[in-house]
Amino acid sequence: MEVVNDSYCQPENRPQPQVRPCNSHPCQYRWVTGEWGSCSVTCEKGFQHREVVCVYHLQNGSLIHTRDLYCQGGKPPVLQGCEGRLCLTVWEASEWSKCSSDCGQGVRRRTVSCTNPQGLCDPLSQPIQEEPCEDHSRCYEWKTGDWSKCSSSCGKGLQSRVVQCMHKVTGRHGNDCPVTLRPPTYRPCHHGACNEKINVNTITSPRLAALTYKCMGDQWTVYCHVIREKNLCQDMRWYQRCCETCRDFYAKKILHKS
Repeated sequence: MEVVNDSYCQPENRPQPQVRPCNSHPCQYRWVTGEWGSCSVTCEKGFQHREVVCVYHLQNGSLIHTRDLYCQGGKPPVLQGCEGRLCLTVWEASEWSKCSSDCGQGVRRRTVSCTNPQGLCDPLSQPIQEEPCEDHSRCYEWKTGDWSKCSSSCGKGLQSRVVQCMHKVTGRHGNDCPVTLRPPTYRPCHHGACNEKINVNTITSPRLAALTYKCMGDQWTVYCHVIREKNLCQDMRWYQRCCETCRDFYAKKILHKS
């Protein structure tokens, strides 16, 4: 069939146009919201925007944009506050460690981490993880020399050594060492029992010796004050070696008793 101009047809024979209703069901109006956009700022407070429109839903599934007054209820917000994620989290640093040296210059360290979930912390603002430090709290320590030979070739004797408080770096003497940690200066020693025969004419009483023994002076001046402090003057062998110190000790005792 070919469509031609209306003039070729008789007007009186033209049929009436046919009209029939469609989409007879009531239109459904509702709000449609879009996704929130990105925050207006990357740091600190800003806002986000989204599209909100009123539409009606046709039976064929089409959505027709219409005026807001047709939709029921309040219009959903198109703006909301936000905060840039780059500012919400920052660098976090742990406490400083102790100085690596307790006498002089050293280094102290700490852990620095980025707490941003995306790892977007500004490297220019990263706190330092290491810095120089200086500590002089333990510069002095006890130093000891070698033990001397035993003061006696047989029987009981004493050994001594040098004990000094010295600076770790400069080696200078000082007084800042802890007294409770001071090593001993003397220690007893023993080389077995003496085989010497006892002379019956030897003065064996320190009390009598203090008055009658001909003393030529202390033979072991380094040890005599220790022998006196440890009450070894009552041993005649020690008395003869430290007669001056021991005689003075017993003479004072005799004088005090009298």
